[in-house]
Amino acid sequence: VLVITAEGLVFYVSSTIQDYLGFHQSDIIHQSVFELIHTEDRAEFRRQLHWALNPTSDPESAETGLTLPIAHYSPEQLPPENSPFLERNFVCRLRCLLDNSSGFLAMNFQGRLKFLYEQNMKGKDGSCVPPQLALFAIATPLQPPSILEIRTKNFIFRTKHKLDFTPMGCDAKGKIVLGYTEAELCMRGSGYQFIHAADMMYCAENHVRMM
Repeated sequence: VLVITAEGLVFYVSSTIQDYLGFHQSDIIHQSVFELIHTEDRAEFRRQLHWALNPTSDPESAETGLTLPIAHYSPEQLPPENSPFLERNFVCRLRCLLDNSSGFLAMNFQGRLKFLYEQNMKGKDGSCVPPQLALFAIATPLQPPSILEIRTKNFIFRTKHKLDFTPMGCDAKGKIVLGYTEAELCMRGSGYQFIHAADMMYCAENHVRMM
């Protein structure tokens, strides 16, 4: 979930950006969205941020693509917030730090331009600028997750242990994945007998670190 101001600043992004792009939420908020966008897609993203899909082009900023000169509008100059002209649905490529991508991930942005209140912006003459339109959108990857990723997610389960790692409980998913009943899991003493010998030291190290 993203909110991008008319200038191209990230006003808000949900923490799930880390799952898709590898960036931490706090690294992105209040930064230029154009730093994330593929250079070939910046002009299109800039166009989509403008209420009439026709931003004024400044040759210098168009070259860098990272700052957007902004014309401030009074609300009377803009279409009403529920206007279909303000709906947006487009695709652009974003930088991705995760290993399973080629450095960029194509994402579909779906949402609309809405007024962003409480920005308390000041004009060049020091007067208060009325609320401006910002892009409120949900971004989803064009490529669905691979079968392997879906299967891995389906194998996630939770167990409950004493501090010495003795199992005390296991959720229903764990019983299906492991094949033990809860009684079998919890009556065998140390949880280490369920761990492969090659992983024993790794597990013990994390066990101590956790305590």
